[in-house]
Amino acid sequence: MKIASHLLLPSLLLGAPLALAAPDAAPAAQAPASKPIDVNFRGTLRDALKQIAEQGGLNVVATGNLDTAVEVHLRGITADQALKTIARTYSLRLRQDNSIYTLRPMTDAERRAAEEAEELEEATGDTAPLPVPAPPVAAVSPPALPEAPSEGPSPREIRKRIRDEMRKAQRRSRGDQDVVARGQSLEVKEGESVDNAVVYGGNMVVRGHVEKDAVVFGGNLDVFGSVDGDVHAFGGTVTLHPGARVEGEASAIGGQVVQAEGAHVEGDIESMEGTSLGSMVLGEVKDSLQKEFKRSEEADSERSEATGEDDDSGGGFPAFLLKFAALFGLGFLGQLLFPTRMKELAAEIKAQPVNSGLTGLLGAVALIPISVILAITLVGIPVLVLMWLVIPLAAALGLAAVASEIGLRLPFLRGRKTQAAVLALGLLVLLGVGAIPVLGWLVMALAVLVAFGAVIRTRFGSRTRSMPEPYSPHSTL
Repeated sequence: MKIASHLLLPSLLLGAPLALAAPDAAPAAQAPASKPIDVNFRGTLRDALKQIAEQGGLNVVATGNLDTAVEVHLRGITADQALKTIARTYSLRLRQDNSIYTLRPMTDAERRAAEEAEELEEATGDTAPLPVPAPPVAAVSPPALPEAPSEGPSPREIRKRIRDEMRKAQRRSRGDQDVVARGQSLEVKEGESVDNAVVYGGNMVVRGHVEKDAVVFGGNLDVFGSVDGDVHAFGGTVTLHPGARVEGEASAIGGQVVQAEGAHVEGDIESMEGTSLGSMVLGEVKDSLQKEFKRSEEADSERSEATGEDDDSGGGFPAFLLKFAALFGLGFLGQLLFPTRMKELAAEIKAQPVNSGLTGLLGAVALIPISVILAITLVGIPVLVLMWLVIPLAAALGLAAVASEIGLRLPFLRGRKTQAAVLALGLLVLLGVGAIPVLGWLVMALAVLVAFGAVIRTRFGSRTRSMPEPYSPHSTL
């Protein structure tokens, strides 16, 4: 018993360090899961999981059909995070039992449940945390481990980034050397150089030189040439072919960045894969294009309205010349063929302008019921057609008579006025006043009514007045 009592104290002293060191075994076993690794792999999904397990020192059990072709480029993340990212991207069921990770393809029900959870997550903007195994209880607190890197931005942050990039792209596409394609593909050809290249809802191929940025929304971006700025694909894949050179960053949101051997990228490479990201990008692109098309239609409508107002004001100088030529030719022809009738019209307009105007107004109003009556009778239809051919012609001749009366009263070319000069001067004044907004329309309407009334009152100059007067004592043909 004395020997046992003498040995008890040394045994306790020797066993204490072992007891204190025992709790540290559990954190040491999990240390490989927090070790940052780099993965650059192209092959089957099963081989990708195997490479992650080997680099991270994890125990991984993979079952089921895992022969899907994948391409993985991850840098500076833990093996645990890499497994979770692969599982979420390729719809794998991930379970962790202490230090053992088990992965298998999801069933249809599990996949639907995961998609519903992801949609709910996007709607709320919150990222549901993945279950983390409880740390082992230790008698002595283990040393603080470095904080694991974030698993990536939330859907709200990604959506904000897409919108920010689209606003930047709109500012980029305002220069003279910028190229933009909407709803179609774009190619920067070999030997061609542009400032910015932006595509909405299409693909882009860069074989030449982009001095600033190349951005694609809702499509793929293939680079064979050089880009001095960044290359971004939202909802597609960025492929850097051999010989491609990018001075800035290369990113693919909703796709992946594929860098071939011989392609050079100065900045960072970022890939965020997932069908939900692609759908998100396509939705943002669709909304942006709809807004832009709406703005374009509104601008076209405003331009059309402005053009219509200009047309209503008279159509400009060519229209003025056309009206002048038509009325002058018709009036001069009437003076040659019907000199007596034209003189009678002019005399009626000079003697009774008010009565002629009232008669013209009543005649214009009466044309409506007369046209209706003639239109409903089979025999009256030819008469209706003939009436609407004769009335405008007679009104135009009456308007020429009004213009001749105006030209005769102008204090120009006294003693040297011919019928042609009088008609030309009167038409210039009448059409010139008619080009004035509002006032011109009113003057032209009154002139037409007076001319039409004089035609009716004189039956187109066939009714002679009791005391006919000469057209002009100084007028000569």
